Amino acid sequence: MIHNSTTLKGLAIAASLLAIAGTLAGNFYLIVIFKPLSTLLILALALHFWRRVKQAFALWICLGLLFSFIGDVFLIAPDKYFVPGLAAFLFTHLCYIVAFTRDAKFPARWLVWLTFLGIAAANFFLLRPNLPSALALPVAIYALALSTMTAQAIGRFLLLRTSAAKLAAIGAFFFFISDTLLAWDRFHTALLLASAFILVPYYIAQILIALSTRPSAS
Repeated sequence: MIHNSTTLKGLAIAASLLAIAGTLAGNFYLIVIFKPLSTLLILALALHFWRRVKQAFALWICLGLLFSFIGDVFLIAPDKYFVPGLAAFLFTHLCYIVAFTRDAKFPARWLVWLTFLGIAAANFFLLRPNLPSALALPVAIYALALSTMTAQAIGRFLLLRTSAAKLAAIGAFFFFISDTLLAWDRFHTALLLASAFILVPYYIAQILIALSTRPSAS
C-alpha cells in the first residue's frame, strides 16, 4: 500500500512538472498529455487512500479532483472554454467545502472567513474594470467559493490541529494563490513566467489536498 501511494505521488509530481514545462515551452503535445494526466494521477492517489478508509472526507476530495480534471481539460484551450473550465473548478471548490465541513463547523473561524472574503472582494473590484460584463457574475461567484474553501480549510486546521488538516489548509492556500495570480494575469497584466507562477502552486495545492486524505495523516 505504501509503495503504491509513493509511486502514484512520484508519477503525479513528474506529470505535473512535464505539464508545467510544456506550458512554458508552448509544447502542445506535452500540455494535452500531461495537464490532464497529472490531475488524473492526483485523483488516483486520493482514490487509493479513500479505498482504505471509505470516509466521506476523502470521497468529497476525490469528487473535487474529478471536477478539477474536467476543468483542466477545458482550460487546455482557455480562450474557447474559459467559462466551462471556471464552472468545473467552481464545483471543485464546492466539493472541497463539503469535505472540510465533515468534521468542522462552518465557518470554522469567522475572522478567517471574513478576511478571505475581504481579500476576494478587493481583488474582484480591482479587476472589475477589465472583466467582460458577461464574466462579472461568474467570476464573483467563483471568488466567493474559492475564498470560502480556503478559509474553511485554514479554520478547520485551527480547530483540529492535525497533520491532515494542516496539509489541506496549506493546499487550499496555494490554490487561492494560484487562482488569484491566474485572475490578475488574465484580466489585468500579463505576468512574467505566468505559467510557472500559476501552475506550480496549483499542483502543490492539489497534491497536498490529496495527501490530506491519507489514513496516517492525523
